[in-house]
Amino acid sequence: MSFQKIADMEKRIVEIKKKLDENLRNRSYSEENILLMNERDTLQREVSLLKGEETAIPIKTSYPLDVGAPCPHVISNGYKTYLIYYIGTGNSNWNETEVDVKIIDSKSDDFVALVSFNWCYSFRFGGINDEVLNGHPLYEHGLEAYEMHLIENSSWIKDQQKINSVHTNFSQKRWNQRKHYIFTFHDDIFECIANDYKIQVFKGSLKDIALLANKMLFDD
Repeated sequence: MSFQKIADMEKRIVEIKKKLDENLRNRSYSEENILLMNERDTLQREVSLLKGEETAIPIKTSYPLDVGAPCPHVISNGYKTYLIYYIGTGNSNWNETEVDVKIIDSKSDDFVALVSFNWCYSFRFGGINDEVLNGHPLYEHGLEAYEMHLIENSSWIKDQQKINSVHTNFSQKRWNQRKHYIFTFHDDIFECIANDYKIQVFKGSLKDIALLANKMLFDD
């Protein structure tokens, strides 16, 4: 670990925060602010990772969350877990022609993502919205609004692993495969511990996809 490198980055983070505060007081809303916030987030993640701290790494996908009303729903039975939400079609990362879209209702204007979590151990849903995200303990460690994240050095995984370590059949290899994911929606936050995930995209109503996920829940 380079202590001087960390010190230099932390100094730059302080400078950026002061500049952003100054711009906010002066009601200056410009592209400069966006660049500064992106630099701040990147530096905070680098510092956090260098220190071995819990860190949120955004996963930039082709299935962006709708920033207005993504309407996330969770369908789960403790063995299978599915997350569905409206895709933000106005997002620059969304390109309908580059995604395999399954048609449920050709007349619909909506696109819905269905996230299937592989070997989902546990999930948490609700509570924190975008207005209080800066109060989240991971906000200073890379957590962003309207984004999907992979959490490195997850304290949740460590806590659950410690609890399960008393089991006679405890498998360290199994726990090494598990990952912590966080989705920061407009009105909710979803997080889970799972081995992996798969995302499918459907054209149709949220209700249609919820019914599909419910059927998948009971299929072998």
